[in-house]
Amino acid sequence: MSDSKIPPTGSKQWQKNEKIINNNSALKQARDISQGLEKPAHKYKSTHGGKGSAPRTDINSQEWQDAYDQIDWSSVRNEKKSYRVKVNGKYVDDD
Repeated sequence: MSDSKIPPTGSKQWQKNEKIINNNSALKQARDISQGLEKPAHKYKSTHGGKGSAPRTDINSQEWQDAYDQIDWSSVRNEKKSYRVKVNGKYVDDD
């Protein structure tokens, strides 16, 4: 690539190009290498920051299972709801 095709630093086209490059890890890595900034490949990977494929370990423990069995589900189901539903300005619940 010849230098005549590269827009001047700070110009609108340069800013537009940088935005596109920064959103693509392959382009970002190529730009950094061309500028002499070699980073490890894992620095360019993007992640969503989720749980991953590792299984959850706390829900299968005996302590968790014993505590789950002690929940009184009848009291949870019989609780009166603490909200009222309003449609077109009128309450539609039992009250």
